[in-house]
Amino acid sequence: MRYAKVRRMTDIPTERSSHQIPTPRGGGVGFVLLSLVALSIYLVINGTLFRTPLIVFLVASVIIAALGWFDDKHDLSKRIRFGVQLLAALLIIILVTNLDSIYLPVIGTVDLGIAGGFLALIWITGSTNIYNFMDGVDGIASVQALGVAMGWMAFAYIWNVPELFYLNSFLLVSVATFLFYNWPPAKIFMGDVGSIFLGFVFGAMPFMAANLSPDVNIGVTIWVSAFLLWPFLFDGSYTIFRRLSLEENIFEAHRSHLYQRLNIEGWSHKEISILYMCFSILCTLFSIAFYLSSGWIQVVIFIGLILLSVLYVVFVKRTEISNHSQG
Repeated sequence: MRYAKVRRMTDIPTERSSHQIPTPRGGGVGFVLLSLVALSIYLVINGTLFRTPLIVFLVASVIIAALGWFDDKHDLSKRIRFGVQLLAALLIIILVTNLDSIYLPVIGTVDLGIAGGFLALIWITGSTNIYNFMDGVDGIASVQALGVAMGWMAFAYIWNVPELFYLNSFLLVSVATFLFYNWPPAKIFMGDVGSIFLGFVFGAMPFMAANLSPDVNIGVTIWVSAFLLWPFLFDGSYTIFRRLSLEENIFEAHRSHLYQRLNIEGWSHKEISILYMCFSILCTLFSIAFYLSSGWIQVVIFIGLILLSVLYVVFVKRTEISNHSQG
């Protein structure tokens, strides 16, 4: 926090900001360093540091974290940001696992062919950027990370992948510690170094799981990842399509996310973060139920998640209408 203040790494409130006082950013470097160093030490002790998927994951994660850190300090161009994200995603896809197939309930496994590579790029870079976009109120990105990490710990245990179990346990502990400073009212923001790191790591997780576990493939792990990240993926994707339908420039800064609309209508940062924490816990339960079931039951579970999300949209709209009618 002292370093950020000296180096003027500070978020100054604007008309599109959800905070009202200048706040130092870049605090995510703490849990980034702790989780990666702890994972490296574990891999050294376990004698698995130089397994290809693990070393590639570490290198790609360091590249993404460095990108976020320099962006927090210097506000890099969109071209540089996306170019580096593309490079890191390609490392995972080429050297770890490609999205060559997808499991569809009732239908079964479907080969994706060359389209799988493009979908994998969209998935990893999309997860990275949506996580960054969603880091807009105190605590929200941290509580989502805790929910996702706990979910991946459960699946890593089921699939007997100790590397993923310990990685997510390190993330859980380090992000929980950071949350002490990030909980509303936040003393420091995680910044891009934290948000794009978390988005990339969680986006790459299904590829790592498919490579490290002989009991599961990418067509299944991608579903698990989508369920665990659903609160952010749904809010981010819904907002993008809504803005496209309104013929707005999706690349311009805005306050149109569902959580931001609640904040505009009077919801505090604490209330929004608690809401998304509960949403994340529900999505973790949905993911476990989906994995342990099959066929039409999986379809019903997925439809249930969609209906829950639609109810959230309806709730936000009714909150806006109610406040405007009273005004």
